Amino acid sequence: MLKNYLLIAARNLKISPTYTLLNIAGLALGMAGATLIFFFLNHHLATDRHQPNADRLYRVVLDLHLDEGIVHESGSAFALSSVLGRDYAGVEKAGFVRKIPMVTFSAGSGQATKRFMEKDNVAYADQGYMQLFDFKWLGHNAVKSLQEPFTVILSQKLARKYFGTEDVTGKILRLDNAHDLKITGIIADSEHPSDFQFDAYISLPTLKTIEPSNWISDYGWISSRNYTFVRLASGAHAARIEQLITKNGKTYYGDNAPYFRHHLQPLADIHFNENYDGKIRKSILWILGGVGGFLILVASINFINMATARAVRRAKEIGVRKALGGTRQQLFWQFTCETALVTVLAAWTSNLIIIPLLTPLNNWTHTQAFQFSGLFSLKIAVFALVIWVTIILLAGFYPAVILSGFNPVAALKSKLGPRQVGGIGLRRSLVVVQLAIAQIMIIGAMVMMLQIRFFRKADLGFDHKGVIKITLAKPGQVPVNRQSLRNDLLQYPAVKSVTWEHDAPTSDMGFGGSVRFDNRTEWEKFVIKNRYGDADYIKTYQMPLLAGRSFSDRDSVPEFVVNEEFMKKLGIRDPEKMIGKMMEDGASGFQGRIVGVVKSFHLKSLQEGIEPCVIYARPDQYREVAVRLDMSNFWQTLARIRRTWEAHYPGEVFNWEFADEKIASFYDREEQLTNLIRLFAWVAIVICCLGLYGMVSFMVTEKTKEIGVRKVLGAGVDNILALFGKEFLVLIVVAFAIASPLAWLIMNKWLSHFAYRIDFHWWLIASGGLLILPITAFTIGFRVVKAARMNPVKSLASE
Repeated sequence: MLKNYLLIAARNLKISPTYTLLNIAGLALGMAGATLIFFFLNHHLATDRHQPNADRLYRVVLDLHLDEGIVHESGSAFALSSVLGRDYAGVEKAGFVRKIPMVTFSAGSGQATKRFMEKDNVAYADQGYMQLFDFKWLGHNAVKSLQEPFTVILSQKLARKYFGTEDVTGKILRLDNAHDLKITGIIADSEHPSDFQFDAYISLPTLKTIEPSNWISDYGWISSRNYTFVRLASGAHAARIEQLITKNGKTYYGDNAPYFRHHLQPLADIHFNENYDGKIRKSILWILGGVGGFLILVASINFINMATARAVRRAKEIGVRKALGGTRQQLFWQFTCETALVTVLAAWTSNLIIIPLLTPLNNWTHTQAFQFSGLFSLKIAVFALVIWVTIILLAGFYPAVILSGFNPVAALKSKLGPRQVGGIGLRRSLVVVQLAIAQIMIIGAMVMMLQIRFFRKADLGFDHKGVIKITLAKPGQVPVNRQSLRNDLLQYPAVKSVTWEHDAPTSDMGFGGSVRFDNRTEWEKFVIKNRYGDADYIKTYQMPLLAGRSFSDRDSVPEFVVNEEFMKKLGIRDPEKMIGKMMEDGASGFQGRIVGVVKSFHLKSLQEGIEPCVIYARPDQYREVAVRLDMSNFWQTLARIRRTWEAHYPGEVFNWEFADEKIASFYDREEQLTNLIRLFAWVAIVICCLGLYGMVSFMVTEKTKEIGVRKVLGAGVDNILALFGKEFLVLIVVAFAIASPLAWLIMNKWLSHFAYRIDFHWWLIASGGLLILPITAFTIGFRVVKAARMNPVKSLASE
């Protein structure tokens, strides 16, 4: 019986190729969109979920409770990590890792030496960290080697990159052209998404030699690059450990203990919690999940509309089957098999759509979420089965019930009306749903695009255009002859200014802390952020001075330049009153004089408000050179800069980027969402057009004779177009009335996450309806014009 159902279904689909192709195209687009969204959601939701004992793994984070509010910090001190693993009974294991923003490695020797620069994929780690997370060792487990200084564990990717083989244990890597590291082990490249797996792990004792300071015992040595992880014993409670840390706070922080509140952040929360540098909000994932559901719904509505539009043409077939003894149940399963066959063909076609999009989507989203191998995973297989069943239920059930219920006598006499084929009212409602969904997605995409454009065009309080940043070969170790490099670069007419710095004014730099102003005995009740550069820092970034001058970088009493927000926090309105005042920077311990006040600028992305800041010289923290250029002959100038750089750093890696590129990267997360929503908005529009075509096909079929009569009585094509256009205009208006408040609520909620955002004008809401109107007109017009040009004699002759 099933074979018979499938054979007849295949014949019917072959008889109506246009209908079949439209249904397959609509369903394939919906399934492809939903599957790609599933790839993205699965990547983020699975991040670090593969770790052993993931439900007992926590990161130690910090809330600074200040008078002006709570400051969230994802980092913690090594000193706290060591006591947690030793003194707290509920902590089974503790580990510490320190991310390195950039580092250079040299492999080989003599003329065969190769140098590489790595960014954000290298870290200092202790033995405990490596035991908390999941690593697959190629060869022996070398975790104990991290107790020794100047050892490093590499991923197989870096091993192949540096030496062309994975058999590198015992070989030497040179760190920052200054320290030799012995490779003691190789770990396999991770097959799972993770926020805390690096390509190189340098032993933490190495840091004690490279950065000799009190970092081991100083509980205040807190940075957003320092992470402490703990695994709790079975039955231990995170809240209890937090209480114990608070209870012992005076031992760690003295009189400042009330300001420090540590929390244990569950591993499952780290990827999504923006307060502690999470990568993406879960609400964004639910929005995308909703978009995937909408695509399936819109595609299913398509199928229903076109199946019922075609029902009249199949009336005689159904009548004959019933007259020959076919039961309603048999007909129901016949039409269900047709839906299943179309869905299978659509699923196969969706893969042809998905495969070419995998690489572009990885580039768009800056992830590896979209992998070809993922198409053959168990999760995708289960998801595809669920989608297949869902579409059959959504798209196939209603048409099957309607078609199998035809009265055989009425069907054979061709006397089936709108009520018998499902009612035009329901199909109008379904089209309204389609149009409303499409308009919501159009409005959402436009708001997101404008917000991203606002981010990129906004005035940050300084000029970052035309500035390139060159990474230092050995961060923090500025050569004595840095003035010589500056002078050599300034010989080129296109070079306007040069400054040594830690980072640009707007950056992810997290240095900062308490401040004491004007020789006061008490520290201020707010914290400040620090920016480090030499005397030309303000000139290079063209930061407007409100009073005073730039600081000097001589080795005498430190000089500070503060921003306008710092002045406002102190309750001072006149910038001139800041000049000459003394201050102490708690982060560095430097005491000096304020010599200038600059206009407030954005230290981080526009998602956050402006913070008080101090700028001063600190050569031990410089890690790059910023160069302001005349961009008229950029590539020739860059080649000259490269030659000069290599003359000062022979054989080192010349690594550069535009300052505005780094700033733009702060909005990668929002741009990912915008690109995805924009893509799937167009998918929804295309599916919607197919649905409109199905709806108008049904209406044209119903009014074929009416069109013929009107043409005989003198109606032109424009009159026929107006006949159908009025009805669809009403549908668009109704859909707009539904979509507008929903889009307003959703996008206002999204915009509320940003400290600086666009104004949500009425025309943004209107844009959804205005864009869908010409698309609808074209889709409808194409089908109606075809019917309007039909010879009326043919349409009337069938009476």
